[in-house]
Amino acid sequence: MSVRARWLLAASLAVAAGLAYEVVSTGAVRGALRTFTDLVQVGNRTDLGDEERLAVARGLCSGRYLATHALAVSPEGGIVGLPRAIDKNFVTWRKGPDVWICPTRRTSRVRPVYRFRWEGGRWRFDGPIGVLGPGGEVVAEAEDATGILEAPHP
Repeated sequence: MSVRARWLLAASLAVAAGLAYEVVSTGAVRGALRTFTDLVQVGNRTDLGDEERLAVARGLCSGRYLATHALAVSPEGGIVGLPRAIDKNFVTWRKGPDVWICPTRRTSRVRPVYRFRWEGGRWRFDGPIGVLGPGGEVVAEAEDATGILEAPHP
């Protein structure tokens, strides 16, 4: 094997290893974001009735969330308590075993943060965790009452 072929093989292996690392390390965030977009999309569907949309939405939520919250369709469309769209400048990060997503733009006054948990072989919506403040800290909801939580600076 020539020197050029060896260098080409080494470069190809390095690129493949880098790509494999990227796919594995971002898999949880991508999975949770996919669940969130599915939840937003099912809330906005007009070809399904309210009960059908709620049935699909329930399949995307964690058991804990469903035990403590009743899902409802908003009269304006979407699901009550969730945004109808995700801003292109959303923020998402890992927090322990969970994934947190802030789907609103940086200039919004209220920036809710939602938690997603791995349950039943997929990422599921586990409800709001708090509000993302201007300094990048998450002020927790009363139900979690854990005070200030770390978040990445958007």
